Amino acid sequence: MHNKAFTEEAQSMLAHLMTDDPQMDHRIAAGIEENRKGWGRLQLVSRDGSPIGRADVKLRQLKHEFHFGCNAFLLDQLPESEKNERYRELFSKLFNLAVVPFYWSDLEPEEGKLRFEKESPFIYRRPPADLVLEFCNEQGITPKGHPLLWHNFRPSWLSCDETEMREKIHRRFQQISDRYADKIKIWDVCNEAQTLTVDERITHVPENHVEYAFELAERYFPTCTKTYNDDRIWYRYSRTYSPVYLLLKSLMQQGHKVDALGLQLHMFPSTFYNAFRYLNPRNLFNCFDLYGSLNIPLNMSEISITSRRDFGDGDAFQEIVAEKLYRIWFSHAAMNGIVWWNMVDNTAAYAPLGDETAGENQLRAGLVNYDMTTKPAYKALHRLIHEEWQTHPEFEYNEGAKNQFRAFYGDYELTVTTDQGTSKHTIKLSRSDLNTFRIEV
Repeated sequence: MHNKAFTEEAQSMLAHLMTDDPQMDHRIAAGIEENRKGWGRLQLVSRDGSPIGRADVKLRQLKHEFHFGCNAFLLDQLPESEKNERYRELFSKLFNLAVVPFYWSDLEPEEGKLRFEKESPFIYRRPPADLVLEFCNEQGITPKGHPLLWHNFRPSWLSCDETEMREKIHRRFQQISDRYADKIKIWDVCNEAQTLTVDERITHVPENHVEYAFELAERYFPTCTKTYNDDRIWYRYSRTYSPVYLLLKSLMQQGHKVDALGLQLHMFPSTFYNAFRYLNPRNLFNCFDLYGSLNIPLNMSEISITSRRDFGDGDAFQEIVAEKLYRIWFSHAAMNGIVWWNMVDNTAAYAPLGDETAGENQLRAGLVNYDMTTKPAYKALHRLIHEEWQTHPEFEYNEGAKNQFRAFYGDYELTVTTDQGTSKHTIKLSRSDLNTFRIEV
């Protein structure tokens, strides 16, 4: 690939993603059509149960069943009220899922003092769960809790004694469950276990902490989706010997209820040499086919696609990668969600607010500039999610006919017009349902 807008390094990283590959193009297009759309059937009746002979039917898509999400760590975190309002607007305009922070060291900086309530003391990038849930309820956004257990962000007051750690972890799961298990139905139970160092294995978490986390989750979050979340190791495809596959298979064989697998993709400079794996459609499909054979849904759980200035036109690089990867991810049968990690530039982890030179801010992996103007990648994703991947069927309903429609899975407003007038209804076309709707008009 030769594009003067990009440096040689950026062009090299894009090589597999930009290769002309009709077979992959066909798989992506066919996968979106087959896996993200379905047939619905209408039966219209009057209030007394008698059939409706004829009607004009229109459907307007309101929301995808597929989760298009982002972490909500910046909710009301900026110094300027105008920027905070703009953040809320841009978030709800693009996403239908929000990640709620439950990092232990910030949720409970002092033992026994939990930051659940909206009025809790301010900690940057850690809005209280009640605040995020209020936002989700206002905007019809699905919340997801992250994470219940991780060897990072452990509170400074937590003992390294094995027995005491288990007792405090048990207490944490119970406290969070008591308040949120009926409000947040998706959880990252355990995070990045395969990145533990030797010292961390000894001091930061108990032995078999992943198994312990899922034991507690099964007890305290029985009706929730319980996810294991892993980072860059997942795209090192080695058939059935791939590390993440072996870990999940082991958990399942031990009888643990793992409901989903989250896969992260943070384009840190230390991962650039692996671009031939994570920016390679064939390798990605191999990975997803393998993990999909576990018969649990997959989601791209944390996405950071760089727009580094030293790539040449970094914004164009990010736009190309984001659009092509979203098409691949959205097309795969096993996938049910994608979560962009930081929506706004200069607000990432391990860096002061607004400092482009520090920590993860150096990636410029936001979809929105720090001045709250949208970047090309934001516009590209909005075009995919809210334009290209939208269906608004219209048809003439006739008693005795099939009265079927095909559309993307999701929530719809249904408008029915008969000689007696017009009525509006809501229906949900779901991949897991028969999708036969009996509507009283």
